Amino acid sequence: DVQRLLNPSRGMICLRSSTDFDSPALLKRHSSFHSYDDKMEQQSQPSPGSAKSSSNDSGVEESRKASVSQPKPVERRATRLSSNAVSPVLEQLEQLIVNDDWLARDEPPLPTQNKKTKEGNRLSELGRTLVTSSSLKAYIDLLGSHHRQSIASWLFGNTSITFSQLFRFPEAQVYCSETESTLANAVRNGIGHAVRLAIKQAYGGEFATKGWRVFVEQGAPVVYVSPALHLDIAPYLASEFGICDIIVLPKLDGDLSEIEGRIDHHAFEKQLDEDLAAGKKPLMVLGVVGSSILGQNDMISKLLDIRKNKARFWLHIVGQAVAALTLREPTEVLVHVLSQVDSMTLPLALWLGIPAAPVITIHRSVDGYKPTYRAKLDTLPWWVASQYLTTKRITDIIENAYFLSKVMLKGLSALDQMEIVGVENVVDFANKVFKNQYIAPSVLIFKYKYEALKEAVAAHKKLLAVPEEEKDVEAIEKASKVIEYELEYAESLNSWLGQGLLGECTPLGIHMIELGGNYGTAFRFCPLEHAAANSSNMDHVQKFIKQLSEVLSIVDSTVAARRSFCQMKTEFPSLAQLPINKWAGVGAVCYIPSIVKETNPEEWNEKQRQQVSMLNMELVHSLRSVDSAFSSGESALFGVNCVKFGMLSDAKDLVDLMNMVSERGKEIENSQQYLDTLAEQIRKGIEAANQELKHENDVRLQHEGVMRQLPLMGSLVNWFSPIEHPSIKGRSFNLKTGEIQATDVLYKHKKGEEEDIKVPMTPIETPQAPHDFNKNTILEKTESISEEVAEEWTKPEEETASS
Repeated sequence: DVQRLLNPSRGMICLRSSTDFDSPALLKRHSSFHSYDDKMEQQSQPSPGSAKSSSNDSGVEESRKASVSQPKPVERRATRLSSNAVSPVLEQLEQLIVNDDWLARDEPPLPTQNKKTKEGNRLSELGRTLVTSSSLKAYIDLLGSHHRQSIASWLFGNTSITFSQLFRFPEAQVYCSETESTLANAVRNGIGHAVRLAIKQAYGGEFATKGWRVFVEQGAPVVYVSPALHLDIAPYLASEFGICDIIVLPKLDGDLSEIEGRIDHHAFEKQLDEDLAAGKKPLMVLGVVGSSILGQNDMISKLLDIRKNKARFWLHIVGQAVAALTLREPTEVLVHVLSQVDSMTLPLALWLGIPAAPVITIHRSVDGYKPTYRAKLDTLPWWVASQYLTTKRITDIIENAYFLSKVMLKGLSALDQMEIVGVENVVDFANKVFKNQYIAPSVLIFKYKYEALKEAVAAHKKLLAVPEEEKDVEAIEKASKVIEYELEYAESLNSWLGQGLLGECTPLGIHMIELGGNYGTAFRFCPLEHAAANSSNMDHVQKFIKQLSEVLSIVDSTVAARRSFCQMKTEFPSLAQLPINKWAGVGAVCYIPSIVKETNPEEWNEKQRQQVSMLNMELVHSLRSVDSAFSSGESALFGVNCVKFGMLSDAKDLVDLMNMVSERGKEIENSQQYLDTLAEQIRKGIEAANQELKHENDVRLQHEGVMRQLPLMGSLVNWFSPIEHPSIKGRSFNLKTGEIQATDVLYKHKKGEEEDIKVPMTPIETPQAPHDFNKNTILEKTESISEEVAEEWTKPEEETASS
């Protein structure tokens, strides 16, 4: 008789007796599960001074226990044994759930192992209650047919009324998608339910009996999809309903159409006329209100006018901006327009930050459609959530998300270096949002405003705007390369900002996204998706804006220094500026020693590149002991190591830093160890030349034979049988290239063809710490390092090798 599904000591729901569910009193206790549980606990506790008390195990009075027959204790003993047998199984299951350390060992944990629960796996009070509701659904299925149908109908009706009032959707019904692995699949199932309702309305009940034949008789259905819907539903609709005409509508022309487009209503009307003329039946239009990237809205009012004047179709909407319907004072236009759509799918659990709650679809009633018992019972988690949170708290959570969007918008509008994608006048737009003339955007996409990229894009557009016969193809290609070059640097700057800031603003859920086109990477802030789960507040936003404003001064200084960096070629002839990819710093230079200075870098051979790379690697090692913002890189153009400049906190420091690199390079080049290295290289080259000459002479003697080597006999043999003596080639050692070559190469001015070996690129991130150039500190460090370098390079060769 006792049904105890969960332990009440852990804050879960306790089901006592089946008679409790047979009574209508259960439905009267729906204010909260905890009040129900408290009442049951009070019933199970004996009142003070009462002679009769109820057992905590059975709920049967003590006076009735005395009249029970003798075998009763045997049953209780068997229950204890079975409980003891199940306990280790439950313990092992608990370890599987709360800890994932056993995955690395590829074997499940033993029940006796004591594992600590991770903090991230702990559920809130509402989360535990929603997880428990799955057990309640299974328990309700065990009740009588009429009883469980009544419970399901009551839950469905109560939940539908709650969300109809919350979203200002008159006489709405709620459908809960099946639990899926991803949010996209759950949203797809909600759209599928709307398609099922649209087919019911367009084709009646014949589809259930005839299937695809009804499409042949009455016309094939067509589903029109907004280009802002980032979800491929064509395979799902084809396999589930046999619908093959899924048309993604053309985008409305605009500057942001490269990123995300809206429905072109004129193109949609034209497509609609063509389909009607072909005998097809427009079934549904999927619109987006609050796209996931730019937060744009399709003109739903235009779609309603087309439906009124052209053809009747089902209008279904998705998007983040639908959440604005739950605000205390939503705009009248928004409520008026969205209340006329047929259905909408909402990831409300994501907005409220609660787990184990399905995606909901709110739709108007359709003639002939009655939700099944299972569809009604699936609303149980949302009945629990709505009763626990109440509509007031749900509104507060969503309003907090929109308030955070306002604060972020206001903070970004005060930073001239930042641009919000899709907003031309940020200051004016932010003021209107704070005056409640506009609703705060559900998504904010912002990035660093790199003026050089904007100028390059404008110049490219200007070249394309000329008539076709006057276009300069070469100039257009050159402008495209400039855009590519500046876009890569703009992406590096935003990535550098993200590396330093994203770790500090985890509660805000800001992350980097790739926009595509000429927009590159940017930051995405969507408080509806993260604010409730991370408990975000205004302090988090203000902290982020403060940190961003501090870091932007470094970016501005670096960008200004980068413009003057290219103009310093003549001032520092020993430093060659090399292009470097994916680097947010000022740039990269390569110190060229005097031994290879006369050779064009493009003609450097392998040994020359090794010499230059070795010197520059030692240069970076010396510089990093003074300033950690220096780093070593590899240029893909020449295949040599180079010195990378990091970010600058002051653009004026660039000249001093260049001087320091040039002087330090000269010190290394003129050092004793470097000269010893060259001397050792010369000695090895001479030895190698001698070995080659000796080998060549031995080959010559072996070819002539022993007789020709005798003084008199050799002359006689050569007179009888003369041979053509091969010209003995000398050897030359090129100190600049480190190569041993035959002397005929010098005489004939031939250059050997040599295969260039490219050094593989090594991705090195730009250091977060900028160059902190304090002249006094730098001079002190430089003097101490110079002394250490001098001592190090005067060590014996054995000590240097061992170190």
